[in-house]
Amino acid sequence: MRFGWLRRHERHLEEYRHRRESQSPCPGLATPETAPAAPSFAERGRTEGPDPAEPEPNPPGVVGAPAEVDDAEATRAEMLTEKARQLTRAGRHADAAAPARAAVRMLGALAARDHRRHGPALVGGLRAFAAVAAADGRTEDAVKVAASAAEHARRLAAFDHRAHRPLLALTLRELGARLGDHGDESAALGALHESVQLFRTLAARTPERYRVELALSLDELAGRLAAGGASEPALAAFTEAERLLGVGPPEARQAAVLLRHATLLARLGRGPEAIALAAEAVEVRRGYAGAEHAPAGRREDELAASLQSLGLLHSAAGAHDEAVDALEEAVRLRARRVRADPVLARRPEVPVTYALYGIVLVAAGRPADAVPPLAAALGVGTALNLDRVSDLAGDTLVRAHHADPDAVRNRWLAATGEELPGWIERGGRPLPHQADRRRVHRPVPQEALPVRD
Repeated sequence: MRFGWLRRHERHLEEYRHRRESQSPCPGLATPETAPAAPSFAERGRTEGPDPAEPEPNPPGVVGAPAEVDDAEATRAEMLTEKARQLTRAGRHADAAAPARAAVRMLGALAARDHRRHGPALVGGLRAFAAVAAADGRTEDAVKVAASAAEHARRLAAFDHRAHRPLLALTLRELGARLGDHGDESAALGALHESVQLFRTLAARTPERYRVELALSLDELAGRLAAGGASEPALAAFTEAERLLGVGPPEARQAAVLLRHATLLARLGRGPEAIALAAEAVEVRRGYAGAEHAPAGRREDELAASLQSLGLLHSAAGAHDEAVDALEEAVRLRARRVRADPVLARRPEVPVTYALYGIVLVAAGRPADAVPPLAAALGVGTALNLDRVSDLAGDTLVRAHHADPDAVRNRWLAATGEELPGWIERGGRPLPHQADRRRVHRPVPQEALPVRD
């Protein structure tokens, strides 16, 4: 019913725009209402020049459009926002940018006319746009867009504190994450502390509704505190987040907190504790993967990520057999997903898992066995211009060749049908540029390891 209603009004909308544009002496010059000043931590993310977070000027002559036209426009914009989210989840960040930007432009014009009515949708569009920019590595743009989302959420909360305070807390958490990714740790901590404070107040009144959100903000805060060297406050925040998420049935998000806590413990030299937490995270996600309500595909991806982290911790502790077992299971999960949908091979986490599998095999004294997954990671990483993945796989291949030249050379020939590239045999530093690596064999990920059902 929703889409049929939309189609009935699309033609009306276009005719109305054309008529108003022809009557306007200065079409297209109307601009959105200026938002209130951003908090200091948001202002620090702004730079001069075009701002991807700012909605473009109103479409010509739409000021004063009928409510039904606005509703049609809002519906179209929300559809674009959802499309951007789906493309981002699928790893198609470049494809997600256009619908995300279009949705923000449309919703910005609507919110300029009626912010109370269309502001929440605009915040949702900005959040999706910020996620696209962050996933594409454009951290500065992600900060600007996330700051704009927080500004609009703060304005909505000023209108109706009870209704929109949760949205403000959520956007502040995301802004803190974007600021941290951009390297502005001080501003990130400011946003995250405010998010925690807001969710703490909400959880005190309605714990069953906001307990998880408070835990997620504490988790993000703990990660930023750890990055800044504040280990004790970070451990306290992780512990509180785990306690909050431990109430009720365990879910995959609890595993994410456990893994980040484990990473901090490992950094502090507390390896056995880190491994215990990571193993707990794997079991949480393994149980979640078997649940009927878990989203298809996502459960396998999250379990693979947990196994990957556990394997690296085992390897660092010298438990090489356990490390290989964990990474091998992670690779099988990735391969099964790619076999079901080959487009998923383009997602960066797939070649990363293969590269890490090769690393733990080399550390376990099995350099020849590491060649197939490393060749897959190198080929996919090169094809997708993932420099870090290509360098990681290439450097590990050099180390594998140094450990057992003849076995690695023969295994490369068997796996790829080609002679081992000279740059691997020479073992020179730095490794060749991306353009030089494009001549290597590019096996698809599932070639690296047979999949046993």
